[in-house]
Amino acid sequence: MKKIINKSVFIVSLLVLSSTFTNCSDDFLKPDPLSEFNPENVFSTVSGLEAALATCDLNLRQYYTYVSTTDNPPIVTEMIFSDIAVIGASGATYVNDFSIDVITQLVPDGKNDSGWTNRTAYFWVWGFQGIKYANTVLENLPKIAGVDPEIRDKMLGRAYFHRSFVYFNFLFQFGDVPLLTKVPSAPKLNYKSTKREVILDMITSDMEFAVEHVPAVAEKGGMITKGACRQLLIKCYLAKGEFDKAIEQANELIDNSGYALMKENFGTFINPMPVEHPIKRNPIWDLHRPENKVIPENKEAIHYLVNSEDYVASRVRMNTMRNAVPFWAGGGTTGIQTPDGKIGMDISWEYFDYRKAFGRGIGMIRPTWYSEHSVWLNDPTDLRHDVESGNWMVMENLKYNNPALFQQNNPWAGKNIRKWDGDRLLCKDTLTNWFEWPHYKLWIECPEAESSTSYNGGAAHWYFYRLAETYLLRAEAYFWKGNLEKAAADVNEVRKRARCTKLFTAADMNMGVIMDERARELFFEEFRHTELSRVSYIFARTGKQDEFGKRYTVDGLSEDSYWFQRIDKYNDYYNKKVTPNTSMPYTIAPYHIYWPIPQKDIDLNIVTPLRQNKGYSGYDPSIKSIDNLQEALEEEMR
Repeated sequence: MKKIINKSVFIVSLLVLSSTFTNCSDDFLKPDPLSEFNPENVFSTVSGLEAALATCDLNLRQYYTYVSTTDNPPIVTEMIFSDIAVIGASGATYVNDFSIDVITQLVPDGKNDSGWTNRTAYFWVWGFQGIKYANTVLENLPKIAGVDPEIRDKMLGRAYFHRSFVYFNFLFQFGDVPLLTKVPSAPKLNYKSTKREVILDMITSDMEFAVEHVPAVAEKGGMITKGACRQLLIKCYLAKGEFDKAIEQANELIDNSGYALMKENFGTFINPMPVEHPIKRNPIWDLHRPENKVIPENKEAIHYLVNSEDYVASRVRMNTMRNAVPFWAGGGTTGIQTPDGKIGMDISWEYFDYRKAFGRGIGMIRPTWYSEHSVWLNDPTDLRHDVESGNWMVMENLKYNNPALFQQNNPWAGKNIRKWDGDRLLCKDTLTNWFEWPHYKLWIECPEAESSTSYNGGAAHWYFYRLAETYLLRAEAYFWKGNLEKAAADVNEVRKRARCTKLFTAADMNMGVIMDERARELFFEEFRHTELSRVSYIFARTGKQDEFGKRYTVDGLSEDSYWFQRIDKYNDYYNKKVTPNTSMPYTIAPYHIYWPIPQKDIDLNIVTPLRQNKGYSGYDPSIKSIDNLQEALEEEMR
């Protein structure tokens, strides 16, 4: 496989592109500094615009990775604003940074782009950056004379995908947002928000064009394909309530596009640490090995993000084994102790190299009881939750490895660790130090970054869209139409691949069954908050009753929603207002279904007030969003 990072991508990072909602308020909507590369030259060629598209392809990866080893990637924000996880690290040192007391801490002028807190502002800033690059292609490509129509339409389709992907997320992260279809030629201080339904109509139309013109096979790894465009179009159709069209597109992906669920072992088998944690080969383990995600034999991958330790110039390490694995090595009085009161665990690899077997975790995100336990239906054969195969890791399988125990001939040396000694808790910080995790998803080899104290998880190819999600999207479309038998059949296809014994019937089916299966199958892949917000919107549009017996309205989603009901029922930290070592309780409110518009961008939009979301400081119900596309396009040009 070829790298997609090359000189042209480096050049495009230096191009003169007008900034749109930049990181620094002083740079808001100013043109970027001039470089030696003239945009009129670069953007007047097909190769120059291909470089812009390559940057778009590369930028998708940033949602799942981050350059700093101490920072959570943005996808973690999607997870902690949902039913499956919360911020886990609970030391008092960074108390003001943690997204624990969300009601107090998530404010428009707060610290909303930090590795120790949430990255809601990152999605805003990085999203508009992605829109800018896509608009650069969409605006300049039609101006180039003599371009082969097939090449032109293929490139336009890829650009539409990138712009539509960002806007699709925006609609369910922020609600109504400014619509940009051009690259500003001068600073603009009079942005207005456009209603969600207007933008949704536009991106659906754009994705219909993309599905028609983007090729099925990528010319290079990491480029957008027709399959990726279909997957996004399915989500657009679902949001619009066009369920038959969603089913039609899903049928094409499942039946007619060469994709298939990987039900048997395939590719390279790796048993990385057979002493500390032996793996019994199985299709779930093989499916999630980075090496196997990108090989032609893998028919399940619709789109993957290119990232590898071999790509020295472009790799970004995932740090999954730092952020999503418990702080098992925590010492002292807050760590894991032996029943006789000694420090039980250590980063040392002298006896058991758990550092390399599992990573030197710090528990930055912590699964809920729902995500760890209740969602798994007590199904002992589900490979995604299988301890015997090595896919799923439970703390009790660790052994006391502190070298001091062995040196002192302590009777607990090398014995399996315990959480309790009778009624005495042996792990004082159960939030950070003690939880279960999907080892098959998080283990990523990284010998190049191995140290005496650290093994964080290296660069890895990552799934962006998989056919398993397509089955669950089609199940959702069948659910909305009331065809519960077919909805159950699609969920069961995913479950049968995981060797589950519990299969569903039409009588079992509700939206919770589908969202539970997404939680099991798509951990650290799906944008969990966005998907729950999207489903909340559909419940409101259709007036359909959910499994909790509730109905919602579009205008009232900030007061109550399916998203909030899922959190209130299943996130046992928010709903119980658990107070960890920070002395701040976990809190969240219904209006957090939408994230705050950054205050600095509202303040700099001095000509026309920019809408803030309900529930946050600065919300003004008199500020209305544009309700038709023509007006939105005309407003953009003012």
